[in-house]
Amino acid sequence: MSLAPRKKSSQNKGVALERIFGDRLTYLGIREIQQPHLLKKSFNYLYVKRCRRIVIAKRRDGAILILSSGVQNRLMAGDDSARAEFFSNLIRCGTAMLIFSDTSALPDSLSNELKHYQLPAAAAVLNDHLLESRIKAVLQEKIKNCITVHGVALEVRGRGILITGASGIGKTTAALRAVSKDCLWIADDLAVIKKRQTGQLIISGHPKIKKLFHTSRRGIMPVDSVLKLSQIKDKTRLAGVIELIRSDAGETKLRVIEKKIIETSLPLIRMTIPRTGFFNKNLIEKAILKLNEVG
Repeated sequence: MSLAPRKKSSQNKGVALERIFGDRLTYLGIREIQQPHLLKKSFNYLYVKRCRRIVIAKRRDGAILILSSGVQNRLMAGDDSARAEFFSNLIRCGTAMLIFSDTSALPDSLSNELKHYQLPAAAAVLNDHLLESRIKAVLQEKIKNCITVHGVALEVRGRGILITGASGIGKTTAALRAVSKDCLWIADDLAVIKKRQTGQLIISGHPKIKKLFHTSRRGIMPVDSVLKLSQIKDKTRLAGVIELIRSDAGETKLRVIEKKIIETSLPLIRMTIPRTGFFNKNLIEKAILKLNEVG
């Protein structure tokens, strides 16, 4: 089996798992880490891969391997020589970490073997598919200073606003109606936030869908079919977030809190909306006024 050529990466040299996962353990469902001191080791490149079979294969160094519950069972049921060959190969390949999915703890016998081979390992309660997706998101955020979020983005008087909330609450329809001379369209459904070296957060649409929008009434449509090109902008500096939450209360309420995005603090307006109500242009204007008050 030949080793696939490595793609060029923007990762910085000397990336340690300790920095990547330090504040994301709950998000990743990790309940136990074996030999956490080994996470201090640095790698020039990190990537995640799901492992559903016990195979002896060549891999690039820096792999974060997610082992399914089936692999764990087969490791426990196999003989000592098979496990030894498997773990020895992982060491030769420069494996960064093993994460066993769908479990809150590792069996003592397996933990002891991993300690013997000096392989950092963790137990996570999430399934392997979800775990892979979340680790990829963490690597993107921590290494590339970039995240993808669900929401609608606008630029209001030169300041970017991200609107998040459940599907069907009225984000897209309200945003389309709010577009004017002082309010420009940026993105719908998926927004990409990148942190510049200056510390500024820049928000834009996802490359695959940035020219489209979706509402339950209209379906998927090109943005320029309802807005003028002068009302659409590619990207802007993110200045604040409006978070929409359904509530059993009979009235709309606003609360100002702080939110961190890629380690940058931003004002967040948390707006609770009655379950029978919807977000609209007037509520957007109300939330934006509150954002302006807090800077």
